Amino acid sequence: MQTKKTYPLIGAAAVLFAGACNNLDVTNPNQPDVQRALSSPSDVQALAQSTIRSWYMTSVSAGPDDGGDVTPYIFGCVTSDVCTMNFGNFGARFNNLEPRIPYGNISSGGDRTVAQTPWDYNYGTIGATNDVLRALKTLSLGSADQTEQYKEEAQFSQAASYTYLSMEFDQAFVVTENSDPAIPPSLVDHTAVRDTTLRMWDDLIAASAQHSYTYTITDLPSPDGALTSKKINRIANTMAAMTLAYHARNATQAAAVDWARVAAYADKGIGTGSAGAAFDVVVQEDASQWWSYLVGYGDLPDWVRTDHRVINRMNPAVPPKYNGVDPPQGTSADARYTSDYGYVPPPIGDPGRGIYMQSDFYHQRYAFANYESTNPLVGNLPYLLAAESDLIHAEALIRSGTPDLATAATLINKTRVGRGTLTPATAGDGSATLLSYISYERDIEITNTSGTTLYWRRAVTDQPIQAGTPCQLPIPAKELETLGLPIYTFGGVGNDAACK
Repeated sequence: MQTKKTYPLIGAAAVLFAGACNNLDVTNPNQPDVQRALSSPSDVQALAQSTIRSWYMTSVSAGPDDGGDVTPYIFGCVTSDVCTMNFGNFGARFNNLEPRIPYGNISSGGDRTVAQTPWDYNYGTIGATNDVLRALKTLSLGSADQTEQYKEEAQFSQAASYTYLSMEFDQAFVVTENSDPAIPPSLVDHTAVRDTTLRMWDDLIAASAQHSYTYTITDLPSPDGALTSKKINRIANTMAAMTLAYHARNATQAAAVDWARVAAYADKGIGTGSAGAAFDVVVQEDASQWWSYLVGYGDLPDWVRTDHRVINRMNPAVPPKYNGVDPPQGTSADARYTSDYGYVPPPIGDPGRGIYMQSDFYHQRYAFANYESTNPLVGNLPYLLAAESDLIHAEALIRSGTPDLATAATLINKTRVGRGTLTPATAGDGSATLLSYISYERDIEITNTSGTTLYWRRAVTDQPIQAGTPCQLPIPAKELETLGLPIYTFGGVGNDAACK
């Protein structure tokens, strides 16, 4: 039986009830009160539109107004040994130590933003979506269709933000437009957050399936044109599949996932399935309103390198950990070895911090938009690839009660053969081998896109994350102090029970 404890309206919980436009601590004469601001149909519509950017920027750049942070995504990338870095930024250095140490959940600590930033910005987005959805209960935007259209946009941002909270944190507040502000919110565990999030996705999927709305190109700028109800429906299906598939903190929990439900979502998602031609969710970055620090830093050879574990999977002649000797680049049967990865010896960073943190390779698939490119943070960058949806779908087909290994192999081959030119996977390879192919494809294909690296890596069995890796984040120390709760954390050898 789950125990819930309620807390007064302070910290993130206060933002959810007070609204995105309000400040609880001080009176600001230049800031309109929530009721007045949300009484105007045009203001409500504009706020609904802004939630998409707020969610997206939180997903790839740690927030819509941040000046250069990229937490917790680099933290997740180094702890899962997909990328490596020994500089102090983004929680990379100390969380990349071997053996692993606990995450430093200290309100004045240098790595505090790893937990604080996604907590604050996701709740900021949720606060705005709740404002919109409350307002639209009584306010018309001009017609029933227009009101419903922007309600669905806010529903998308709300569900997407809770998806990340459910994957990242061990517990969280769940407050929606229907919550009673007279009742203090409760902290619930990540499973309850996930289940509420899935209900949000189900509501949006059902609503968007009935409509044919077209949004403005500025709501989510894409080279493929404006968002439509059909696109939202398919993205929502893939995000619902991700919410369920990536939620597991370890292999045991992954085995208990409702994989048939995951497969049903993924079949109607953005990848290969029953919903139509596959498509990537691509955003036109302009370095002004839209940008991805995942690429700005993640594809920058002077900042973040690719962990030798990944390179070793492609070319076993390269040791799985850098050992102080620059290996030759060598070759690989995988065509992506040279298309997606650059070879740039010598390594960067201080070897005294651990030579195992160093690497001669870096991710270059999206280097055209990194900070050293001709046009930094500009260009068409994928947030969510059809390949990611296909790999989730394939895993679900392998793990479900009635496995379909042949279809799973076909989905894996979309990238394994299509981009990698590797020997095709077949049903005859068996479940274990096909699952290892999926983890291999994810290591290569979805780097620096949706920021989900740690969430899928923590449940694999072929190359599991290191002992002591914090597979989830605690509520940030600043929030715990505000709530009057004890500070706690995860990670460190012997303190990773949740990850086993």
